[in-house]
Amino acid sequence: MDHFLQISTDKDVVVVGDIHGCFLEFLEILQKIKERYGEDTLIVSVGDTVDRGDYNLEIIELCFELKEKGNFIEVQSNHNLKLYRWFKGKNVNISYGMKKTVDQILSLSEEKREILRERYIRYYESLPLYLIINDRVVVAHAGIKDEMIGKTGKKVKDFVIYGETTGRFTEEGFPERIDWTKDRRLTQNSPKIIYGHVVFKKPYINNLCYGIDTGCVLGNMLTGYNPFKDEFIQVKAKKRYFSFD
Repeated sequence: MDHFLQISTDKDVVVVGDIHGCFLEFLEILQKIKERYGEDTLIVSVGDTVDRGDYNLEIIELCFELKEKGNFIEVQSNHNLKLYRWFKGKNVNISYGMKKTVDQILSLSEEKREILRERYIRYYESLPLYLIINDRVVVAHAGIKDEMIGKTGKKVKDFVIYGETTGRFTEEGFPERIDWTKDRRLTQNSPKIIYGHVVFKKPYINNLCYGIDTGCVLGNMLTGYNPFKDEFIQVKAKKRYFSFD
């Protein structure tokens, strides 16, 4: 299941930050992307498409549809991995907004739930751990270190999906994260690394690393980034869907 995907393309590429069930905003940014770059644009999701927001089922179905059309790639991520494990019958802690996703799924008939369960398991198992585009761009949910690019394994997977932490916790009870981009040593051939997972008020750019989770589900913005044209596309959240308070 755990593999990285390496592709070459001459299409425009836009990487979209954490969606977290913000279906309306995702539709809006897709429309903006098509208007600016055309219908054939490759859309890449950094993952965490579900939980916390109000339209998780709708997002799941849309991701299925986009992938089937062939112009959409999602990478593995912690929230979607948790949903995958729940569908597999594993014991997971339904918290931090996952309850919204589970409640939507449980509202379906037993037959529809089973169809969704089977489709989602197949879908998630097909997702790459991270994506390399034209040897110039790497998309990984929580980021990736240069020495990990081209590799898999538990250490790589843990970093790519969960990031790096100090072992301490924030006031909200979340792991305190390390800014791994600060220690990056660039060379002439260093790729851009695009990631989500960590929420920023605006895109965080450091050492050719681009953090594009701008907290749409928290009432801020959904951000897309074209790494080859170095352009951002953003849409404002319709509302604040979730709070840690």
